[in-house]
This record gives sequence, structure tokens and C-alpha cells, in this order.
Amino acid sequence: MSVLLDVLPEFLGAIGAAATVTAITAAVRSFRARRASAATSSLPAGPLPPTDPTTTTPNATIRHFTLLGTTSISGEPVKITTTRQTGTTITYLVHGHTERFELTSAQLHDGTFAAEPIDRYQ
Repeated sequence: MSVLLDVLPEFLGAIGAAATVTAITAAVRSFRARRASAATSSLPAGPLPPTDPTTTTPNATIRHFTLLGTTSISGEPVKITTTRQTGTTITYLVHGHTERFELTSAQLHDGTFAAEPIDRYQ
């Protein structure tokens, strides 16, 4: 019994230290999660609205574009549908920041057209 009483303060100290480290880790993770969600909650998801609505033509054809080098949360390529002409620059929200893409006439193997990122190569 004497051995257990001698070890008890050290044992309780180790449990207290582990609990303190766990509490600090949880607080830091909670702070980071709140900060990340606050940064992305103010931005809309997906394509941003066009800045000049007069650039579309009334009888435009619908085209499907794949944003090259961009994946969704599930890991699939991001695809958008638009009536914009090739050569148009669009803005898309990627992982919390906006990125510009140029719509091209290059057709990919899946039948969609390529939208090349502009800002990555400057």
C-alpha cells in the first residue's frame, strides 16, 4: 500500500499534464476551424457573377468547360457550364481564393472544352 501512495502524486501529475495538453490542442484546433470557416463563409461558392452582363449574346450556345488543374472536394475535375465565348476570362473560387481562367476552344477527351488557369503561370 505504501508503494501505491508514493506513486500516486506522480501519476496524478502525469494525468493532469496530459489533460492540459489535450485541452490546449482542442482550443487551437477550434480557433483554426473558426478562422478558416469565417474566411470562406463570406465568399460565394462556385463561379462568381459576371461583372459585365452585356458581354453575352442572346442566342449563345451552351458549352461545358473543365477547369484545368482544379479539383473539387471529392477529387473530381471542376466542370462549369456557360454561354460565354472562347477567349473570355472568368473568375472562379478555388479553395478560398479567386482564380482567373480563360475559356478555350480546345476540346478534351470527355467532350468538354478546356478552361486554362491564368494566374498560376505569371
